[in-house]
Amino acid sequence: MLTTDDEGIIMTRPTRKNCWRLLELVAIFASACLGVLTAQAQEGSMTNMKMGHAASQAASMTEMMGAPGLVPFEIMAGQAGQWMVGYQFMVDKLDGNLVGTDKISEEEILKRFAATPTDMTMQMHMAMIMYAPTDRFTLMVTLPYTKMSMGELHRDGTRSTERSNGIGDLELRGLYSLYATEDLRHRILANFGLGAPTGSVNLRDAEGMRMEYPMQTGSGTFSLLPGFAYLGQALPWGWAADLGSTVRLGRNNIGYRLGDRYQSSVSITRELTNWMSVSVGARGEYWENIHGSDPLLDPTDEPTKDPNLQGGKRLSALLGITFHPQNGFLKGQHFHFLGEVPVVQSLDGPQLQRRWLIRLGWQLEF
Repeated sequence: MLTTDDEGIIMTRPTRKNCWRLLELVAIFASACLGVLTAQAQEGSMTNMKMGHAASQAASMTEMMGAPGLVPFEIMAGQAGQWMVGYQFMVDKLDGNLVGTDKISEEEILKRFAATPTDMTMQMHMAMIMYAPTDRFTLMVTLPYTKMSMGELHRDGTRSTERSNGIGDLELRGLYSLYATEDLRHRILANFGLGAPTGSVNLRDAEGMRMEYPMQTGSGTFSLLPGFAYLGQALPWGWAADLGSTVRLGRNNIGYRLGDRYQSSVSITRELTNWMSVSVGARGEYWENIHGSDPLLDPTDEPTKDPNLQGGKRLSALLGITFHPQNGFLKGQHFHFLGEVPVVQSLDGPQLQRRWLIRLGWQLEF
């Protein structure tokens, strides 16, 4: 829906109908990919039956254990008694403002607000610990540390930079296998979890003023983390689709609740060697506006202080590379790179748009 304010700036608010249209497109893409790859897997199985008995037996054993390079890096499904520790580094770069899908200049924003964000860089370090008490059930704990900087342009022409850092919200997650074929060709997993408010919602700037919503490292509320995932593989191919969400509970002690988030992704992976694989995919995201408000933030001062200008939706393209050495002192370790670039995004702005996102990850199994 489009509206026009008193200053003549076009405003847009994402709706749930548009969100589901986006997710439907991702689902259609996932179905098409899975259908094509399943057909290829069946054809490949007939070809493999003609190969030598020793080679077929080795491939069968690899499939039964689950080829490590064919499972998305963020899905940590282990075997009974297995531990895993991991580290992930992420850089998220935002630059330029959007209203809906349209660009809006800083000059136009300053007709309505006293200041406007110009760019933002977020760096996140995340530690992970995983344990699988059974083959079907995996537990995981994650804790992020976030560092952010945001450039601002003021109506008088001066520029400034705000910075914040601190730990984020702790997440406790469980992953349960609802269905799996004997050779792990097809698997359906249920995700469930709880987010705890260990991050701050009261970070202050150099002048002692409370910082805007995007510069806080926490939510201040507990969150539910439900979701589902599908994994498929037929060497040397793998494919996956997942749906995840963050559902906020109650309001924090400041008086607001961050908007719920929903995301869906699909990916196709190809093993190039027994120690390296590449993947391509797509991710759809939808996040709501903030419910309530911080009484210390003036929504007319800057778009980042308006709780009604924080929602949006995005469809991004993904490209990943995973290394999983089979021998030597690096055996049992996984190294992952994932790049993410928006294809289209519609923001309930004025709001900073994402330019790119990069993730680097490491895991150790023992």
